[in-house]
Amino acid sequence: MNYFEGLSFVFGAVMILTRPAMHLFPKHWNSFELNTAYTEKQPKWVWVVAVLGLLLVGFTWYQHFTAGVPNSLIITVFISLTLIKTSQVLFNYQQFRKFVIHALTVDRSVLNKINIAVLFMGVAVISLGIFVY
Repeated sequence: MNYFEGLSFVFGAVMILTRPAMHLFPKHWNSFELNTAYTEKQPKWVWVVAVLGLLLVGFTWYQHFTAGVPNSLIITVFISLTLIKTSQVLFNYQQFRKFVIHALTVDRSVLNKINIAVLFMGVAVISLGIFVY
């Protein structure tokens, strides 16, 4: 199994497996999101995860240029897109938290739309691992 295949399976599985938890245990999920993950004051773990994310993106680009795996650019760009959320959580935390509160408590249809999109993307990413890499 090459790096991109493994990355596809892990990333896709996380995308797919977290979606049912949000709907099967909505009160617990909301409590986790609002009281643990995205507290009123930006938690320190956000910066640690951001650094780890940057390292993952950097290593993925390194692998893309050095491993010679055909079509590795697809998952490399996909992983790089996570930097959009990372930058919002780091540098626009209060606005991001307002969005999370809105999606979890005011208009769950927003969360449903996001979850459907992420579920389809997760299936697509796992399919890359199975059929492309």
